[in-house]
Amino acid sequence: MRPGRARTFRDPAGLLLALATLAGVPARAATFADNVVFASATTSGEERAIQKVLESYVRAIESRDLELFKSVKPNLTPDEERRARKAFESVKSQAVAMTISTIDVKDAEAVVHVNRRDTINGSIVSSFPQTFALVKGKEGWRIRDIASR
Repeated sequence: MRPGRARTFRDPAGLLLALATLAGVPARAATFADNVVFASATTSGEERAIQKVLESYVRAIESRDLELFKSVKPNLTPDEERRARKAFESVKSQAVAMTISTIDVKDAEAVVHVNRRDTINGSIVSSFPQTFALVKGKEGWRIRDIASR
């Protein structure tokens, strides 16, 4: 990959790069998959595994798939499930773009800070920082908690 260019897979027009640039992410941001990018080009195996969980989280939101959502956040409370179901039913389409700012891994726990931009029903409606707490178990990394920073 040439410096100053992002590698994209599903977005040939470079929309993710444009969104990352608007969010203040350097143009050299590396894109390894659909809508979850790293702010830096260097990643470890654990960071890529965590990225895959966040990709599944994004895919669950975009496809409005509650079962997939539960698979990445298995400790979903009944209230969280109700809110997710209501949110999924209330939109026709939702696209999520995330830029991972930092990942702090300590043993079987990780804290991930992202900048997130949501497009709902074709309109960009929000851009905000978000923090994910993840835990690693027998089945790999899973989201334990999601919070706005």
